[in-house]
Amino acid sequence: MPKEKFDALPQYETSPLFDELERLVIRYAEQMTTRVQVDGGLVEALKKRLTPQQLVQLTLSIAAANFTNRFNEALGTELEVHRYPQGGHT
Repeated sequence: MPKEKFDALPQYETSPLFDELERLVIRYAEQMTTRVQVDGGLVEALKKRLTPQQLVQLTLSIAAANFTNRFNEALGTELEVHRYPQGGHT
């Protein structure tokens, strides 16, 4: 993801950098993460734009990230920080 887009995430609802599908996906991730229950209308909107397999993969990816984060938080896991030279990975 370009840095410009990453920096615009807090304004994803109104930023012209995000298309409608991206806005729906971010909203879905937010609801899965903060509310657990996802609005039925949001799920229906995603079903119109994604295949069943894509929606399952999206849901699994978000759930796995939430699981990992909650697991690490519960145990107070210290994560390693990797520093890469400017320009990317080594």
